[in-house]
Parts: sequence; C-alpha cells; structure tokens
Amino acid sequence: MSKVVDAPTLGERLRQRRKELGLTTRQLAKESGLTVGFISQIERDISRPSLTSLYSVARALNTSVDRFLSEAPQRQHQMVSHSAKRATFSLGQTEPFYEFLEPGFDDAQLNAVITHVPPGFASETVRHEGEDFVYLISGQMIYVVDGVEYPLDAGGTLHFSSRLPHMSRNPGTTVATELWVGTMRLFAEVAAPKNQSSSLSGTPAI
Repeated sequence: MSKVVDAPTLGERLRQRRKELGLTTRQLAKESGLTVGFISQIERDISRPSLTSLYSVARALNTSVDRFLSEAPQRQHQMVSHSAKRATFSLGQTEPFYEFLEPGFDDAQLNAVITHVPPGFASETVRHEGEDFVYLISGQMIYVVDGVEYPLDAGGTLHFSSRLPHMSRNPGTTVATELWVGTMRLFAEVAAPKNQSSSLSGTPAI
C-alpha cells in the first residue's frame, strides 16, 4: 500500500523558496519589512502571516502569494463576481477568511477582497507600494497607519498610502467584515479568455 505524502505546508514552501534564492532569514526579513523572529515562526508553521504580510514575503522572494498556498484563486478576468461562485481561501483556521473579487480585465490595477476578520485577530505591521481603501461592512476594526489609530464602525472607510507602515486588529467580540480595494497584486496573472466579450450581455459597451 502506497504511503500518502502530505502536501508541503505554507512554512515549508516559503523556506524552500528562500533557500532556492540563497537568502538567509535575516536577508528575507530585511527585504520584506518583517522581523527575523516572525519569518522563522512562519517557516516552522508556528505563526501564520496575514495576507498582506505574505504578499510582502512573496514579493521579496520574487514570486506571488499563490506559490505558498495549496489552493489559491487565480485572476480570471471576470467582469461580474457572484457570491455563490466566488473563490475563497484562508491561511489557517483562526485566521481571516477571504473572498476574492475578480479583476474585470487584462492589466487591471485594482484588486478587491472581502475579508472576514475573527475577533481578537491582529495583523503584523507592513508597508508596500500602492494605496489601500477599506470599507467596513460590519463589526469593529482599528487600523493603525503611520502610528495613528483609526477606529472604524460599520459603514466607515479608510484610504491611505500603502507605503506608510500599517496594521489592523479586531477589538470586538464578533467577526468583522471589510471590503479591501488596493493596487497590491495578490495572485498570479492568467490570460483572459479569448472569447470574453468587452461588454456584458445585453449591455452596450461604454
């Protein structure tokens, strides 16, 4: 009877890529803006990074986030996103749960994700290129941008330069749901279907 081989964990995938590039944990920490200790904890699967932190690590390793996930959504260039068919993913059982909203066309600059943040969760402090826009759909969140706290309740928004150090946490007792829109490209690019129409059926092109 053949032995079932478990798929590599997120930490194992990250360590393998780092070693492929001949980088030390200290070098990776410097390039990603995270601490050496946190990089080590990720590689040993002791800690799970937030999606933004994983993006920073992937960028430092010259790859995309999906390389480190067993099942990651790809950019399919669908102009319409239906909740029942939306790609979802999580980095761990106690981590935020993400709904990936498809970019609508080739070379789209904006990416959007609906994030369900469990109570008590706090992300790491990161910075990266581009800008972020957050709309809090439900619950409570505290966003810290460049050392300043911005508490938000449902309906609140926040727009800032991603180059500033930023993090977020859910101080409440229930799951908070946010819509994030930004220029950070999370997943690998795929070619748009050749038969994709430039407009929606029954809707004139603008």
